[in-house]
Amino acid sequence: MILDKYPENDSEYLLPIIRNARTNERYTYRNVGYNINHNLKTVAKKVGITIPLTLYVARHSWASVAKAKGIPLSVISEGMGHDSEATTQIYLASLDTSVVDKANSLILKSL
Repeated sequence: MILDKYPENDSEYLLPIIRNARTNERYTYRNVGYNINHNLKTVAKKVGITIPLTLYVARHSWASVAKAKGIPLSVISEGMGHDSEATTQIYLASLDTSVVDKANSLILKSL
């Protein structure tokens, strides 16, 4: 299991990237987020993905694939760093656009 590969996160942050409490935590967190997004865009360009990749997109993609593969809600919730499974249920419900996508496809085919 992927969660077993990484040590416990003793940080109060989702991504334990702030290591020095003496620095401005918000500034450090923002900069690391910028670096992650920059690196994701670099990877996308190298593999020919035209959709702008961001940490937000990566999280949504991971959750969508996990749900489609039948991963238990409790595991998805832990992987997303959510405080409760209720939060994950709300999050996953917002990702489930398959019914709307199918309806749009049918409408477009009939035009």
